[in-house]
Amino acid sequence: MNKYDRTALLSIVFILWLSQSVLAAASPVTSVALVLGGGAARGFSHIGLIQAFEENGIPIHMLVGTSMGSIVSSLYAAGYSVDNMKTIVANLDSANLVDVIFPPRGGLIGTERLKRYLDVLLMHKSFDELEIPFYSVITELQTGREVAMHQGNVAVAVQASMSIPALFPPVEIDGTYFVDGGMKNAVPANVAQAHGANVIIGVDVKKELKDIDFDSILNDIQLTMWFMIGGYVELNTKAADVIIVPDVKYDSYMDYQKAEFFIEQGYRAGLQYLDQIKAAVLEVDPDFEFVPYTQSGLSDSELEAVMKEAERAALEAYRPFGLMPELAFSDDNAPKLGLRIQYGRLGWFRIGYRYGLSTDLGGHEMFVGWHKPHVAETEFFVRHSGDQPNVGIKASLPLGDHLRLGAAYQVNGTYLWQVHLSHANIFNSRNFCLGSSAVLTQHAAESGQPLMAGFNSNLKIYFREEYDSLFEVTLARPYLYGQFSMATPVNQLQAAVEYQVGIGTELKLFGLYPLDLHFGVDFGSDSGPSWRLGFAKGDY
Repeated sequence: MNKYDRTALLSIVFILWLSQSVLAAASPVTSVALVLGGGAARGFSHIGLIQAFEENGIPIHMLVGTSMGSIVSSLYAAGYSVDNMKTIVANLDSANLVDVIFPPRGGLIGTERLKRYLDVLLMHKSFDELEIPFYSVITELQTGREVAMHQGNVAVAVQASMSIPALFPPVEIDGTYFVDGGMKNAVPANVAQAHGANVIIGVDVKKELKDIDFDSILNDIQLTMWFMIGGYVELNTKAADVIIVPDVKYDSYMDYQKAEFFIEQGYRAGLQYLDQIKAAVLEVDPDFEFVPYTQSGLSDSELEAVMKEAERAALEAYRPFGLMPELAFSDDNAPKLGLRIQYGRLGWFRIGYRYGLSTDLGGHEMFVGWHKPHVAETEFFVRHSGDQPNVGIKASLPLGDHLRLGAAYQVNGTYLWQVHLSHANIFNSRNFCLGSSAVLTQHAAESGQPLMAGFNSNLKIYFREEYDSLFEVTLARPYLYGQFSMATPVNQLQAAVEYQVGIGTELKLFGLYPLDLHFGVDFGSDSGPSWRLGFAKGDY
């Protein structure tokens, strides 16, 4: 090789070295992973944390999530902005996204509708279509094996990641059943490390008990589960540079209505740990510049359209055939107990049987109904009461979130036809709720009673502004209530007035499924006091 060849070869080597050096300098030195842990409603704090990251220029190159952390991660990885996520959370109607399963099959509450809702929000994306790499951590039910899902449909992996055993059914993926990733890895920082992140920020929204009763079986089970899961957390977070713990440790995992509070706590935690986070980034790249940014997300109109489409998809989701207990009340407030079958091949139809305990209006009752939430509800019934069967039909039409129009017609009943308009929430504050209704009733001609008009007003006074957790099974918000009712013939003013006072409680089963139970006493102008029991469920 002559000197010219050697010179040319050295020049080529130098150019290659220089080009690699330039490319290395131009490439991002840091790979910041945000690892969002599970915690049900407390996981809403992740949204506020991301907001703090954006405002202070902390980049997010990778997302890893478990349970609620998986839900928030998927939305952000799909391109939603912080404001978008706040709007989605504020408009969640959990009663229309989950089903109580009876008899239970794999879990107490079905999540197929929630999965359909998420799938539309995520625009049916697979993992390779996301804007930010995302790993959804799930647990194989049979073996306990941890899996960081990074392929296939995102919504299915998220559904599996949030499927708390016994509460939600396991999710089948390619013939294998998976449950909540938090069972083995509530804060999966190790997953971020395994996939190349060199700055790992973990978020632990762990729950603690403010008061512990060691005579309580539930408390003992909770503590046992937490220290078992905590052992995995301690092991898997060794790879993290910073572990953020928002101040939500005493708040119930069921408090979904406190989303705004949780988001704020996450934002504050992000600011509190800001110096540690920046130090971790600068340790890897001393020249890194923290430039504030905002993920653009969807416009208000685009988001509204997607949310409506997601709600429709959830409403149309297939529901498995079910057998449900039936509880209703007669016109004289006597309870009626029974069973109904619904969903599956019946679609929106339901068929059932009730037995009424009323002396005048009780007896056997068969019914066939059609009920589609937010659309309409109707029912045809045949009741064996007295000498002649009572046959009738009734319907209800929602006219908004709280306004409802109803009508009924029956033969051999206490009235011939009835039309009513009710609004359950004319005025609502943290301590009060006012509702009212108007009704027009036509009795059978042979009864000799005139066309009657009635008005009802109901005031609830809450003991507390927020719900309290009962045994970590349901949330309760007790109240006192007073009710004023007036009825008068249409052709003359001859008002009959009744008053009702009592106590009750609003309930949210596992924080998701709304119920209302109340008990009171009636005082009528023409009759003595009588008891009254009421029960309602949040189908609409």
